[in-house]
Amino acid sequence: MKDLELSFTLRGRPDAVILQNLARAKELNGYFDSAERDYAIAISMTSNEVAPFWLRSAMVQFQIGDKFGAFDLIRRVENRFPEAPEVRAAVAAMLFAKGDKSGAKKYLLQIPDEQRVKYTDENFLKTTVMWPPAMVESISEASKLL
Repeated sequence: MKDLELSFTLRGRPDAVILQNLARAKELNGYFDSAERDYAIAISMTSNEVAPFWLRSAMVQFQIGDKFGAFDLIRRVENRFPEAPEVRAAVAAMLFAKGDKSGAKKYLLQIPDEQRVKYTDENFLKTTVMWPPAMVESISEASKLL
């Protein structure tokens, strides 16, 4: 993280790639508020083209309690990457948190079986794709609908 912070400082001006990586490092270390700010700046610099890191930003927003902002952002990601299993799983987690159990179940069932098993496994979510805790909790609860 120190190297990324140093590269950001040495660059002398905001750089979307550095900010994405810095935000991800902060996210992995539990600095969700700071990660959200860095993701937001990176998104503002790339706002014309939805990128995969926007998914991470939506999950961080969800983690810090900005459920409305997270859902708005995940919908934009979904429009760009409608078939991606991780996007479908994230939408399912957010729908479940909103109380839309049938919507959450629908999204989970749209994920191919082999991938669905992964996205309903807490160990996979925590160690492989490293979702924030609130997302892991929500998808774990949603997966009980299956």
